[in-house]
Amino acid sequence: MSQDFIYYLLLMVGMSVIALGIVFFIRYKGKNSKGKYTEAAMKFLAKQYPTIDLNHIHCVESHLPGSLGRVTPMLLAYNADDMYMIPVLPFPFPGLQKIRVCEETDHEMAYFPMTSIEQAGFDEQAQKFIFAVKGQSITLKLKRKNGFMEDQQEEVNHFLTTIAQVLEKNKALNV
Repeated sequence: MSQDFIYYLLLMVGMSVIALGIVFFIRYKGKNSKGKYTEAAMKFLAKQYPTIDLNHIHCVESHLPGSLGRVTPMLLAYNADDMYMIPVLPFPFPGLQKIRVCEETDHEMAYFPMTSIEQAGFDEQAQKFIFAVKGQSITLKLKRKNGFMEDQQEEVNHFLTTIAQVLEKNKALNV
């Protein structure tokens, strides 16, 4: 074997060890943190969409399945009256955690008044959340961990509870 090959092999092994170390470090920091994603989401919303009233807004990250297996991370910012779906890119490195606009997608920010939600539920495998707005079906994948590797199960449960309450209210109002 030539000496250059050994150097390249050592370089590749070293880079792999560093990359795996970064991945495990981000997972460890995400597991031990709580609320950093929501804090970054609120800063992102205040900067990018200053017209959104941030009072009583809750945030949860989901994924919008696309064509050819492509997935777009979506920030769901919602309260009892409004819901915003915004394509985002989380930047999970500790100390630099922030959320940026996802420019590599066909999707744009979408606004739905909660009164426009007609139906909601899960698919047969209970993996994707589907809701209908004005006859249009929207499929989302709600994950247990967000882009910062924080457990967001509590936020997902709050989102599903809010949707259930909205559906009951819409049914009572015959909307």
